[in-house]
Amino acid sequence: MLLKAQQGAWQELADLQAERERVLQQAFPQGKALVAFPFARQRLEQLLSLNEQTAALCQQERDHFAQGLRKLQQGSQACDTYRRYTL
Repeated sequence: MLLKAQQGAWQELADLQAERERVLQQAFPQGKALVAFPFARQRLEQLLSLNEQTAALCQQERDHFAQGLRKLQQGSQACDTYRRYTL
């Protein structure tokens, strides 16, 4: 998922998120204590670290998109103003 975020492959990232949720539900059934899974702590720490990196990239893309949207809106307003005074 981190690789897809680094590549900007957002739809593939969303698809992988759905798959990850399914896999995690199967790997850690409800009602069973995590101590029953000796590898759980290390793997979950790795997963959380990767998730934080992925979330940071998603936030950067969201901010970049929002900035582009603001510029587009400003450009649209400039065009509207120009049209009002020239036509």
